[in-house]
Amino acid sequence: MPADSRNPEISVSDLLLYINCPRRVYFVSRGFELLPEINASRLERMLLKELSLNYPEIVKKCSLNADTLCKELESALNQACEDLPLMFPREFARIEEGILEEANARARAKIPEIAANLLRGLEEYGKDPMLAALTPVKTEPFLLSEKLNLKGVPSKLVCFEGMNVPSIIKPGNCPVQGVWASDRMHVTSLALLLEAEFGGEVPFAFVEYVSFGLLRKVVIRSSDRREVLKICRRVEKIKAGFMPEKTEEKFCTECTFSENCVSNPSLMSKFF
Repeated sequence: MPADSRNPEISVSDLLLYINCPRRVYFVSRGFELLPEINASRLERMLLKELSLNYPEIVKKCSLNADTLCKELESALNQACEDLPLMFPREFARIEEGILEEANARARAKIPEIAANLLRGLEEYGKDPMLAALTPVKTEPFLLSEKLNLKGVPSKLVCFEGMNVPSIIKPGNCPVQGVWASDRMHVTSLALLLEAEFGGEVPFAFVEYVSFGLLRKVVIRSSDRREVLKICRRVEKIKAGFMPEKTEEKFCTECTFSENCVSNPSLMSKFF
């Protein structure tokens, strides 16, 4: 196939943008900046992600005691607060004074709930299965499939019930039960990539809602796979130049692309 006739390369992050708003795929693919300024909320999420990477070590060495677990989590959070500016110097060069301290305080306030939910999970599933689901075999491995024309990076791969499966870290809100629809699509896309790269079926994956210390197992359904493949084809069209029809969403007023996102209806966009 000639190079200029290939479909535009897509990533799992493109699929997540599409789920959020199809037009975001269009703007990001054309060089518009997606990420907002660094604020306390974003730093809090970054801190909680770093904290969660210490869960396996903390759970392994701690007794099932809430006070001990809270102390270990607080110590790990303090270390994350020290390490974060060294890990992301470009981002921290732009933040206002006091923002990191505010983010640290907000993350620290979540520790009692995180500890309680981790203990509840240990009691419900057992220490060894919980550790298996939390402990990475690989952290942020790059996955690529030419057949799917897709690439992506799971937060980690874990070995659970004798097989490597993807796990993603989500520092935002979580549903009362199960996972958000967008998170289901996220892990399904990574499962497809893992299958393409290593062979064999990946029947499930994990989502860690680290702001709450909750671990959710996701069974990968055929309907999930179908939806991911459908989104992949739509994203390819958008990255090739198609502008989806504008829709009004609740977050539109806060979108970084709002000034450039004008109405542009077309018959083709009805399919999106």
